[in-house]
Amino acid sequence: MFNRLKNRVLTSIVPDIPSITPSPSYSIGRPLPDKFQYQRPPFLQLLTPDELKASADHNVRPIIVPRDVGIMPFSCGYAECVNSGKSEWNEDQAAFSMNVLHHPSKDFPDLPYVYFGIFDGHAGYGAALAASLQFHHILHEKLVDIIELLLPTNVNETPPMFPLMFHKTVSKDELIIGALESSFYDMDAVLAEDRTKYRNAGGCTSVVTLFILGKMYVANAGDSRAILSQRLSKEMIKMQNDKPYPNGTKCDSDDYQVIATPFSFDHTPDTERGRILSLGKVHPDLMGGEYLAMEYAKKPMTKDLGTRILYKTGNMKGWTYKTLTKEDLKMPIVTGEGKRSRLLGTIGVTRGFGDHDLRALGSGLLIKPFLSCHPEIVYRDLSLIISLPDDNNIDGEYGILIMGTDGLWDVLENETVARITFETLKKYPNEKHRYTMVAQELVAKSRGRANDSGHWRLSDLKAPATVDDISVIVIPVYQYYKEFCEWEKKFFEAQQRREALRNNSNNKNSNNKNKQQAMPTATTNGNVSLNKIVENIDDDDEDDEVQEAKEENSEISDEIDKAIEKLNLNDGNSEEPTESTA
Repeated sequence: MFNRLKNRVLTSIVPDIPSITPSPSYSIGRPLPDKFQYQRPPFLQLLTPDELKASADHNVRPIIVPRDVGIMPFSCGYAECVNSGKSEWNEDQAAFSMNVLHHPSKDFPDLPYVYFGIFDGHAGYGAALAASLQFHHILHEKLVDIIELLLPTNVNETPPMFPLMFHKTVSKDELIIGALESSFYDMDAVLAEDRTKYRNAGGCTSVVTLFILGKMYVANAGDSRAILSQRLSKEMIKMQNDKPYPNGTKCDSDDYQVIATPFSFDHTPDTERGRILSLGKVHPDLMGGEYLAMEYAKKPMTKDLGTRILYKTGNMKGWTYKTLTKEDLKMPIVTGEGKRSRLLGTIGVTRGFGDHDLRALGSGLLIKPFLSCHPEIVYRDLSLIISLPDDNNIDGEYGILIMGTDGLWDVLENETVARITFETLKKYPNEKHRYTMVAQELVAKSRGRANDSGHWRLSDLKAPATVDDISVIVIPVYQYYKEFCEWEKKFFEAQQRREALRNNSNNKNSNNKNKQQAMPTATTNGNVSLNKIVENIDDDDEDDEVQEAKEENSEISDEIDKAIEKLNLNDGNSEEPTESTA
C-alpha cells in the first residue's frame, strides 16, 4: 500500500521516473552478477572511480564532455549530465562506431559506415549499458550478411540472388532498414536470454543513426528523439514548401531561417494508444480480467451506470455510444495523456529493449506483451540535396542532427533546440570544438540552475528544469557526406579498372579463339588431326613429293605440339576445364 502511494506521488511530481525498481534476480538464493560493470561511455575517458563518482554528483550535476574533442568522427559533439537524484547513477548511455564492410572482391575498397546510439535506461542501468556495448556488434553482423547485395562485384550484372530467390524487387534501402530492424529484435532477445545468468537489467529506450552509402538512417524505439536542425535560405524554404515562412520557424538573419525537422516520433502509451487497445482487444487474456481495452470520453463513475457514454476501442478514429456497465468501471489499459500517460498504470514508454520481467502495479500482470522493440525508421538520401554549403552556411541543407534522451526534450521544443544550435555555432565559427559547445549548451539549457531551495529551474528561474538524466549527440551531417564522396570516387575508379581488365581479357579470349580456329585442334582423345598428312602410303610407293610432304607435316606437328602444350597450361589455370573439339 505504501509503495503504491509512493509511486503515485512520484509520478505526479516527476512523470518520467520509473514506478518501481524491479526486484533483484536470484539464483539458488544468491544474487546474480551484473553482466557489465557500470561505466560511462568510453569516449569520455573517465578512468578512475573518483572521476566516475564525481560525474554522478546530484547536487552539482556537472556537464561532462569528452576530454579529446577529436575522438568522435566528424568532430561531433557530445555532452551529458546526471539526474537530480531520482537514481544513484546516470542511466543514460551513448555509443558510436566507425567500421568497414569488406567487399568480397579485393578489387574494390571497403565500404565504411558510421553508427551513433543513445539509450535511456529505466529501472536500472543494465539494459542501456548492455545495448551501448553490444548493439553495434549485432548491427555489423547484419550488414556483413548483405554486403554482396549492397555492392555487386559487377555493376553491369544483377546479383545472382535477386532473380533466383526474390519474387519482388528489393531495394538497398529495404535491405539496410531490415538490418536495423532485425538488430533491434536480436538486442532485445539477448537481454531476454541474459535474465537467467545476470542481474535484472531493467529496460531502455533507443535511438540510433546509421550513415552508409551516402544516406542517413534514424531508427527509434521509445521517447528519445532525433531532429535535423537546418539553416536554410528563404528562397530554398519557399521552393520546398511553396510558402515563405513555415510554421514554427524563426529568422536568424534577413536571408536565412532556422527550421527543425523531426527524424523520430515518441512512443508513449498516448501516441500508441491505438496499437495497445487493438492488442488488448484481440488478446483479452493479456489483461487478466483487470483492465479494459477501451477509451472513454470521460471517466466512468458508479453513478453513471446504465447511462450512455462515448467510447472508442482498437484503431477507431471516432467515438460512439454504449451503455455503461460494471465492466466499464475497470481501469483502462492506457491512462493519462501526453508524458503523463501510463501503460497498465505503470510505465510511460511503449517501445525499447528489456523490461521482460516488469509487472504492473497492483495486478502483477506482465507488461512486456504490450511493449515492442520494433523501431520506426526514417532515412534521407544525402545525394539528393541541391544546396551546397558555402562560407555563410557551412552546414548547408545537410543540417545538424541532434540526438538526445527525453531529459532534453521534456523541457525544450524542437524549434528551440534548433535555434540554440545555430546561435551557439555562430559564436564559434571556426573552432574544432564548436559542435561540442552546441551539445554542452543544450544540456546546460535543459538542466537549468538550482535555486536557493535546491530546485532546478530553467534560465528564467520560473519554469522547472528537467530532473532526468540528459545526453546529447550533435552530428554535422555534411562532414560525413564529404567523406562518402571521397570513398565513392575511389569505388568508381576501382570499378573502371575492373571493367578495363575485363574488356582486355575478353579481347584476348576473342583473339585466341580466332587463332585456334586457324590452327589444328585437339581431339577428345588427345590426338591431333593434321592437314596435309598423307596416310596409308606404302614405303615402296614413297616418292620425293611424298617425302617432302612428310617433312613439312613433321614441322607442322612440332608447332602443333607446342600450341597444345600452351592450351593445356591455360586450361589448368582456368576455373573450369574447356572441352576440346575434334
